[in-house]
Amino acid sequence: MLSTDEAGPGSSELRRRARREATAFLQGLPLSPDPASALRACTDAMAQATTPAEIHALTELAAAGEDTGLITLRNLLRAVGARCQVLGHAQLAERYARTSDLLDIADRALFQLGIDLLATAHTAPTDQSGPVPVLAGSDAGDI
Repeated sequence: MLSTDEAGPGSSELRRRARREATAFLQGLPLSPDPASALRACTDAMAQATTPAEIHALTELAAAGEDTGLITLRNLLRAVGARCQVLGHAQLAERYARTSDLLDIADRALFQLGIDLLATAHTAPTDQSGPVPVLAGSDAGDI
């Protein structure tokens, strides 16, 4: 695994240098000044969600589908890996590819969590105010 040399610049310095070196390049691109604003809006709205459907809808809005945060980040990592390969950094390209695969796994897990949440909501009893069931074979005095 590649790492910074003890005598060389640390991670903060390397990131600072990269931002400085890429400033002109980035200024020419149509980038949002706050790419995570949609995710933050869904996170903030989650406190107001009162039903499983609302929770699921916010999660899906933020994380599901090809044009959302998780898959877009996966696609970015794949593009970075491809670029690393072109530049002759095969080992780094493979690491970016493996990391993008983790986002695929997270996407599938989020999908299944959403289905589980919705299924639970539709199979849960609607009236939970009734008496608590007594276990078979137990005596009410044992409680």
